[in-house]
Amino acid sequence: MSAISRDDVVRSVFSTTDAEQGRAYLASAYGADIHMGTPSPGHAPFRHERRAAAELSLDSVRIPAEARYFLEPMSHLLMTELLSGRQDVDCAGGDSRWLPGDVMPAGRPDLPHLTHADHVEARTARMEPELLRDVAGLGEEEPREPMRMSRPQAPAPAAGTAVWHAATRRAWDLFGEDSVAGTPLSRDAAARMVAAVALSMFPNSYTEHDPLASGTGNVGVATVDRAAQYIHDHADRPITLTELAAAAGVSARTLHDGFRHFHDTTPMGYLRRVRLERAHDELQAAEPGAGESVETIAARWGWGDQGTFSAAYGRAYGIPPSRTLTAAGAGRQPR
Repeated sequence: MSAISRDDVVRSVFSTTDAEQGRAYLASAYGADIHMGTPSPGHAPFRHERRAAAELSLDSVRIPAEARYFLEPMSHLLMTELLSGRQDVDCAGGDSRWLPGDVMPAGRPDLPHLTHADHVEARTARMEPELLRDVAGLGEEEPREPMRMSRPQAPAPAAGTAVWHAATRRAWDLFGEDSVAGTPLSRDAAARMVAAVALSMFPNSYTEHDPLASGTGNVGVATVDRAAQYIHDHADRPITLTELAAAAGVSARTLHDGFRHFHDTTPMGYLRRVRLERAHDELQAAEPGAGESVETIAARWGWGDQGTFSAAYGRAYGIPPSRTLTAAGAGRQPR
């Protein structure tokens, strides 16, 4: 096994042709009691790669044998995209069979489940409760209960699967060691996108409420200004909704009300707006020959995808970011 840590990302790669070593490693990686069959002669290596940052862990795994494992109820959400092989899950007496291309929770997080995997390759995403709660708009005032799924397991529809694949692929790339766009802010944004997609794909207790529903009462401009100032002061690092609500001294829902009323956006939308302004300022101030690019400046301010950044920048400033950078290098402003 090799492990690398850089910035806020921990990466590890494990590969072996020894079945017992593979079983033991996977049991440790997932906290499960794994029983494994005998691999076929000349089988491909067992392989496990993990890229983990804060509250999101992404895995790529290959098990070239039959395996059975049992998992107790989990506090986190573990989503799986099956690439090859077959997987059967028995959860609360309900059986589900997965085929290549399927995406669904590895098991309902509120219930134990038994899994039978047959020569599988898969990608998994483990999301911690704090990330899920914050993305769902649940503040400290909301009951701290484990997430419950609202219906029996079934694969996500094709449209949801495509969005999930795009979100997790982007996060995987940003968590890579050689990613130019992989900055703390862009990785945080990617983790939030993965969590948002997961929450939208499967009805659950965290999203049964409306995070934008009316709060507990009117909120004044001074309260919203406190949160806005906190955003301006800390826009260069990851910020959570819970953190903003604490800075303002109100609940998360009340803060949503205030930003909707005074700024016509959500607190996190306001944060993205401020970061876009910071990127704009840096593009304007870029020095010729300093090695700055649209991609590096955008990533520094949380925009890990240059296409998304360019679209947002064009809507806000009416020109592509490359034109602002070119004009800065020429010592003039674009018309």
